Amino acid sequence: MGRTGVLLAIAVIGYFIGVAGYYLLKNLSPWLAQVLPMLLQAEWVISGLFGAIFAVILVVIWSYTTKE
Repeated sequence: MGRTGVLLAIAVIGYFIGVAGYYLLKNLSPWLAQVLPMLLQAEWVISGLFGAIFAVILVVIWSYTTKE
């Protein structure tokens, strides 16, 4: 599986995660309205979001710099 296949697999997985997240958010929105302000004040949530963004940036850099 080459680089294109890996990126396509990540895109497909991301698509299904997005669809699942949509339906999950749709059902959990009343609960999130109460809990979200508390979570945004938690330092571990913010650190986790930055870590996730950093990991995605690293995968993109890796995909463009590696050659087969």
